[in-house]
Amino acid sequence: MRSEKMNVISYGLGPIGVKIMQSCLQSDKIQLIGAVDIDPQKIGKDAGDLVGSTSVGVRVVSSLDEVDASAAAGRKFALHATGSNLDQVWPQIRQLMDEGYSVISTCEQLSYPWHRYPELSKEIDQYARDKKQFVIGTGVNPGYIMDAVTVFATSVTQSLSKISVYRKVDVSKRRIPLQKKVGIGMTPEEFRNLASNDGIGHVGLEESLRLIAYGLNLSLTEVKNSIEPTIADNDSMLAIGPLRKNEVSGLHQTSIGVTKEGIPVELDLVMSIDVTQEDRIVLETKDMDTVEFVVPSGIFGDTATVNVVVNTAKTLHSSNASGLLTMADIPLTRNVL
Repeated sequence: MRSEKMNVISYGLGPIGVKIMQSCLQSDKIQLIGAVDIDPQKIGKDAGDLVGSTSVGVRVVSSLDEVDASAAAGRKFALHATGSNLDQVWPQIRQLMDEGYSVISTCEQLSYPWHRYPELSKEIDQYARDKKQFVIGTGVNPGYIMDAVTVFATSVTQSLSKISVYRKVDVSKRRIPLQKKVGIGMTPEEFRNLASNDGIGHVGLEESLRLIAYGLNLSLTEVKNSIEPTIADNDSMLAIGPLRKNEVSGLHQTSIGVTKEGIPVELDLVMSIDVTQEDRIVLETKDMDTVEFVVPSGIFGDTATVNVVVNTAKTLHSSNASGLLTMADIPLTRNVL
């Protein structure tokens, strides 16, 4: 294990990006060498001041060209948190690699992009290999509980017959951008119109399903996705604003895979207000045994995403891996103390 500090740049300083940068500044294993964001309210501020601590001498800049990493010795890492759609963030990732950074990103579609973007995935993989760097997408979901943990959970089984993963998230306790993303306050008609054009929903659920199949060497023959709004029973007040009875209070989304091996994989996600939070992995076996892994109060997504990203960087600090990676390709991610 390498003993020198990791050289890290924080790229994208929205709510999650700022928390990622805060975690970096709190770690004695990480040296923050840059911070990039396009928000005029953040540009020029000291990174330490932005996260509510003491100044650290690293100013937020508007472009990667303004980061001076000349004094950074050894491998450099970018913790990237700007968007969910891979084709939109790829130019940023490419520039980061051009400047010598391996990239750990919160981009949901990057968690397993090989099906949605087969040609772009090949391009990214080859580009990273040529640069002798790696690119990986991760987070709490996708990247952890509904895929990587599920893959690891199968270690205690022998003959699987079905995999089911359930996640319930109380979005009333989450950040405003996420509340907007799940449609809170819309009419059911508005929600369904957007959903019919892939304009709303949790990005990455199908990627999680495909990552499970990839990690377990299962051959998917069919994937069925569905999304429906959940509806508010009463008026309430949320951080996003007032929610009226019969307006959209969140979503219920599923991704179901049929495999050539006859092992169905079903992912069921509810992100709504006032649900009882829980994460549950159910593994059914051919000898009729069932193995369940349950997190009774669920894993809080914002904090977990930050920690998964930072700990993935720590885990890969000593790795010579290159190319486009997934969480099923790398050593078991852990909090390297």
